[in-house]
Amino acid sequence: MINVEEELRIILENIKVLSPGKVFILEALGRVLAEDIISPMDIPPWDNSAMDGYAVRAEDIIGASREKPISLRIIEDLPAGKSSTKTVGPGETARIMTGAPIPAGANGVLPVEETQTIGASSVIAFKPVKPGENIRVAAEDVKKGEMVLKSTTVLGPPEIGMLASLGRKEVAVIPPPKIAVLATGDELIELDEVLSPGKIRNSNTYSLGAQIMHAGAKVHLLGMSRDTREDIKARMEEGFEKADMVLTTGGVSVGEYDLVKEIFKELGGEIKFWQVAMKPGKPLVFGLKQDKPYFGIPGNPVAAMVVFEEFVRPAILKMMGHSHLFNPTIRAILKEDLKQKPGRRHYIRVKVWREDNRYVASTTGDQGSAILKSMVLANGLAIIPEDCQIVRQGEEVTIKLLPW
Repeated sequence: MINVEEELRIILENIKVLSPGKVFILEALGRVLAEDIISPMDIPPWDNSAMDGYAVRAEDIIGASREKPISLRIIEDLPAGKSSTKTVGPGETARIMTGAPIPAGANGVLPVEETQTIGASSVIAFKPVKPGENIRVAAEDVKKGEMVLKSTTVLGPPEIGMLASLGRKEVAVIPPPKIAVLATGDELIELDEVLSPGKIRNSNTYSLGAQIMHAGAKVHLLGMSRDTREDIKARMEEGFEKADMVLTTGGVSVGEYDLVKEIFKELGGEIKFWQVAMKPGKPLVFGLKQDKPYFGIPGNPVAAMVVFEEFVRPAILKMMGHSHLFNPTIRAILKEDLKQKPGRRHYIRVKVWREDNRYVASTTGDQGSAILKSMVLANGLAIIPEDCQIVRQGEEVTIKLLPW
């Protein structure tokens, strides 16, 4: 049995980032950028109005006020999208809309609410403006030749908007991996089947599938296999053929029907380790088949979910090119004693909240590895070190936050 840190090291050093591909920019949301983005243009490309009003020569309306308005002659209307061919001369102005280019001769924009039109061709100004006031200057956002997005950036809505501003319809990103999920066990039945003695519904496929999707990857469901070599082998072969990573649940312990490890080796897989010093989640297998990762995850629902958060999610994120791989941690004060047998790292399902300007945590009830309700009620996992037998009420403990 190896410890958690050593297992993470082995996993991550064997995970490769997927090859990039170009996609439509909306499909790139949440993906990791695989190219540097250099602006081919200034943004904005010209001086333009920051509001609706009148393009003026600031020197023409010095001292304007409600008591002493100054009259200007309107020479044209400039809606957004129209560029002027005229020059604003002394005593003249152009009616201008937000985003329209500033006409030659003008050096400020007077807001429309500080004016009053007189007939169709003149306006009076009630307020002066400073040179440059209410003008968005060319290249004030981005300069031509500037690197606006670096490779490895995770693309969010602002980055997608920037790509669109630069005229980029497609962009190179790391694609989401496809993760195959196989649940094993004669005791499993499908969701719409009637329960009978000794049978349980297959929840692992769907909780793990949801975790995979939450991590940003795609799910390929391999269904449920019976505890026979032929069935398990056929489904695992399909997984390695169609997916970038294979997860199986159940069949990795030491029972007579725990066949998955041996079948993985028969398929040409190389096991990197088996069993990790943690609870829940001890009977964990990690290996590679032609560079494709394989995780043999325990069959108990909570153990499967905890193992996923601790090991599988970081592996998936690395495949997608992310640099931040782990769920955030905080320190919280325990509301009760926690007693554990030393020798393994324990992950206790807890509810965390703020109280008196600090984080506090309480367990979510029965901590059995099959008690899925303990995960439903939890928003964090309290981590109890291997050498610790008890953490007392009022002491601090590290909490790994659950990302959902």
